[in-house]
Amino acid sequence: MSCAYASKSCETLANGPTLQFVDEPGNVVETQNSKPLSCQRIFECNVLTSPPEATVYWYKNNKIVHATVTRDLTLSSPYHDNTGVVLGVSELRHRICVDSLIDGNDPQPFDIKCRIQSSCDPRQVIESKSIVIKPQMLRTKKSFANHFYRAPLISLISSSRMEIAGKFVQLYCNAIGNPKPEISWQIIDNENENLVYDIENYPFIWTLSNGNLLIDTTKTQEASITLQCIAQNKFGIDNATSSLILLNDE
Repeated sequence: MSCAYASKSCETLANGPTLQFVDEPGNVVETQNSKPLSCQRIFECNVLTSPPEATVYWYKNNKIVHATVTRDLTLSSPYHDNTGVVLGVSELRHRICVDSLIDGNDPQPFDIKCRIQSSCDPRQVIESKSIVIKPQMLRTKKSFANHFYRAPLISLISSSRMEIAGKFVQLYCNAIGNPKPEISWQIIDNENENLVYDIENYPFIWTLSNGNLLIDTTKTQEASITLQCIAQNKFGIDNATSSLILLNDE
């Protein structure tokens, strides 16, 4: 399977392209959220990738049920200097709601897996082991994620990003839900994680229309910034943490 999109940053990566699982995807995670319209079971694929652009495919019984292409606009004109070196190292956490894959009329077991494809040639591809889901074992737990209305689920987050100071950086936060979740961000205090600050107080950080963040690191002296992405609609809320680490260009 090929991906049509090729990153413009591949030739400028300081350490070349890379793609690997942070941890081998394991069992389905059961959430503690008891709200009826929230996802109760989540399958995650966490990857370390450079550049921070890739395509993720989700499979059910070896058939693609969902695919997402991540593109970093800072790695193309006008933000990216094609002659400059970038690290582009990012840990991306991809998530899918298993409940949405369960067919209430079909109690037969099925398997799910993820497949990640890089945006650099030659294409790197990694694939998780298949996880078997047995719907008949889940009947005692009520899940309404297949209904029309759904509470938010953050489906992609830049868990961490390392970059050379002085670059523009994009952080991802995508969420699913119905109605479409509203995405907002907060800054978490470096000394006290219980303190948070409104993103609007930081003029070098912009929230894009798709919920992602754009950061101009030339305008901060901080070596690291920790942020929280919040996805919310009238049926619930989900949040995830993202960390930006800036290194000196030596």
